[in-house]
Amino acid sequence: MKVSVAIITRDKNKILPQCLDSARQVSGDVVIVTNADHKFINYADQKNYAASKCKYDWVLSLDSDEELSPELIFELKSLDFRFSAYKIPRLNIVFGKAILHSNWEPSADTHIWLFDKTKCRWVGEVHEEIVADGPPGQLLSRKIHHSYRTVEEFMDKMNEYTSLETKAKNPLFDFLRRYIWHLGFLDGWHGLFLSYLMMIYHITVWVKKKSSSS
Repeated sequence: MKVSVAIITRDKNKILPQCLDSARQVSGDVVIVTNADHKFINYADQKNYAASKCKYDWVLSLDSDEELSPELIFELKSLDFRFSAYKIPRLNIVFGKAILHSNWEPSADTHIWLFDKTKCRWVGEVHEEIVADGPPGQLLSRKIHHSYRTVEEFMDKMNEYTSLETKAKNPLFDFLRRYIWHLGFLDGWHGLFLSYLMMIYHITVWVKKKSSSS
């Protein structure tokens, strides 16, 4: 089965070389959509547009700061495509460290990123997800997300996402959930800091909602 790879990005110059290198190992059809190619409304709309431009029905969604691990490349090439969509775990590299806990671990960050576009679509303004016509399959190998390299990058994204966020969570509960329940303390200071930053994220969502409704 042939697969297209869809990448959305604001700026083509910000696509990691390893992102394109790994994409081209699984597909001869790599579609890149920037905000100049298609007016940005929200992430789901942008990804649906990118999928519509893909040559093949099967689409692998890849962000510009991600790459496919060698194990995932091998698994994709031997896949039997029995389901209409497949979940793929993602390993997050944050501030230079692979995060294995803190609700950023691969088992927690597992979503549908491989799908048949004739049977699936993206929904959601932020933290978009695929809606499939049936239960998805599960791949074992990970894609690698070279996430926030600096605190400044995190804060920039936080400002963007909190403006789009529709649900406010209890900040303290979220901190305890990440740091205690998801064993964030095993990630060292990275786990403590990420749990703290996500608590600030949810406080920011709450404040923005309050200020917009007053």
